[in-house]
Amino acid sequence: MKVLFIDDDSMMLRMASFIMKKGGHQAVTAESGAEGIELIKENAPDVVFIDVEMPGMNGFETLEALNAEGALSGTRVYMMSGTVTGDVESQAKSLGAAGVIDKPLNAAEVLGAVNG
Repeated sequence: MKVLFIDDDSMMLRMASFIMKKGGHQAVTAESGAEGIELIKENAPDVVFIDVEMPGMNGFETLEALNAEGALSGTRVYMMSGTVTGDVESQAKSLGAAGVIDKPLNAAEVLGAVNG
């Protein structure tokens, strides 16, 4: 599967790419919401992970923009956050996300979401 990670933390993106490679998946990474939107159009990923807290366009704004463009039809989206709260989960669900993943990433949890 092709999996896109959108996060402003380059170390997290390296970790995500490593997890995907070990799990037999292809990782594509973006360091901002705007870059992620462009990569989704170019790469048509099967699953997308978007960090909630990013400078500029945050994760929820990124997801709203993707929904408005219809760029995610048939794509599972997970939000990622170091502080998963009820508010974060409810906002993610209201925007159509399949769930929220804790950061730092847990390989089993991420692969479970991708393979889910």
